Amino acid sequence: MDTRVGYTEGAGLDRVKIWPAYLCFIIFGILIPFSKPEFKLTTLTYSLIVAIVVGLLVVNLLIIVFNSSNTALRQADRGFARNAVGTGMLFMIPFTTLAVLALAVLGWNAVMPFASAAITTAAATAGTEAIKRGARGLKNVMIPTLVAIVLSTVWMMLTDILP
Repeated sequence: MDTRVGYTEGAGLDRVKIWPAYLCFIIFGILIPFSKPEFKLTTLTYSLIVAIVVGLLVVNLLIIVFNSSNTALRQADRGFARNAVGTGMLFMIPFTTLAVLALAVLGWNAVMPFASAAITTAAATAGTEAIKRGARGLKNVMIPTLVAIVLSTVWMMLTDILP
C-alpha cells in the first residue's frame, strides 16, 4: 500500500494563475492617492501606471531569474518558474488586505510599507516554491529577495514624487 502525505507533486494545478498578483499591484496603485494629503486624479493615473509597470517587472524578472539559474529544471519542466512565481505571489494577498483595512478602517498612511513587505515576502516565497519544485541552492531565495527589495525601493521613491 502506497501512502502519499501532502502534495509531493505540487497542488495538482496545471498552471498557476498570476493575475492575483497583478490585481494586488493594481489595488496598491489605487490606494496610493488616498494616502496622500490631497486626492488628485492625476496621482491616481500615475500611481496605477507605476504599479502596473512595477508588477510586470517583478513577476517577469523573477521568472527570468528562476529560468536562468536553473537550466536543468527549466528543461525538465518548462513552466516551473512561472508556477513558482505565481504561487509565491499569492502571499501578496494578505498584505494587500491589511493595507486596505489600515487605510480605510484605521486611517493609517502605510500603503507603501505594506506593498514593500508584500513584494519582498512574495519573492522569497517564490524562491522557496522553486526549491520545493527541485531547484537547488540558496540563490533561489536570495536573488529574488534582492530583486524585490530593489524594485520595491524604486516603487517607494517613485510614489513619493507623484503629484
